[in-house]
Amino acid sequence: MSTEMEADQRDPTLILKGLFPLPKFIRFVRERCPPRSFDDAALMAEWREARAVALRVIEDEAGSADSIEVRDLSEEMQPLAEQVLRRPSMHRLLSLVPRRWCMVEIDPLVVFQDSINQRHVDQLKASLPGVPSVQDVIDLASCSGGRSHPPVRCLQAESGYTFGSESNDLRFLDVVTVDPATIQHYEPFGAASHAIVIYLGFSDNVISATRFGKRIVLTNGSHRVYVLRELGFSHVPCLLTDASDGDATDFLLPADVKQDRAFYLRAPRPPLFKDYFDPRLTRVVPVVRKNYVLQAKLDLQRITVPAL
Repeated sequence: MSTEMEADQRDPTLILKGLFPLPKFIRFVRERCPPRSFDDAALMAEWREARAVALRVIEDEAGSADSIEVRDLSEEMQPLAEQVLRRPSMHRLLSLVPRRWCMVEIDPLVVFQDSINQRHVDQLKASLPGVPSVQDVIDLASCSGGRSHPPVRCLQAESGYTFGSESNDLRFLDVVTVDPATIQHYEPFGAASHAIVIYLGFSDNVISATRFGKRIVLTNGSHRVYVLRELGFSHVPCLLTDASDGDATDFLLPADVKQDRAFYLRAPRPPLFKDYFDPRLTRVVPVVRKNYVLQAKLDLQRITVPAL
């Protein structure tokens, strides 16, 4: 799908309808589309029509989320995927809970993300050759292979610093104390004993999912999975975590899933990835493009305390 709305900073965005509650559908349009783009009564009528279809799908496909296929990586793909896990930045992710690479069937993946930005999909597709190689697929799944991140803009003000990017993956990564001698190309005003460094940027954005019993919830990488599915892939390389153990469930549940466990984890047929490709359950709307902002405020104080 072409991004015809891009010139006026609007992105064509595919949104699911009929599967999620009506208020979520209406709120998405009101908060993210240009003002007065749609009539509420017409939206409600459209959602009800899609809901009737969704109820039939739910009845016909009850239990389909519980029969998802998981395969081992191919011999060709395995060493490439393992190389990703050796990145130093992956150590913290892997140290929290056991995770493993595998090929997960796309269509029965449980999804909680109700929209797909088609401009982002187009950009990802443009970065791939017509027939992606095994290396291309692993690079896409792990954001490797020299894939560039969008620029981050910085503004310094009296109260602190503001950083902005069009990517919602922009985040604070770490705050550490380092030896000032290790910092190059800057000379402090005085004899520095310590330096506090705030790292911000982008996470290790790996396609990942979490198993809860017989179901697997896609937790990251929806747009890249969408691209591979459009290109004809039935399975996707994915870093899979098993949260079937009740003690780990709360820690690993995404916030949206945690708020409605019954809907995603126990309903006969929750929203699945295949629904993004069902024209009866989707529509494309113009979404106003946003930037995502991080603010770092400094509170520097000098006080006295009793000597130790």
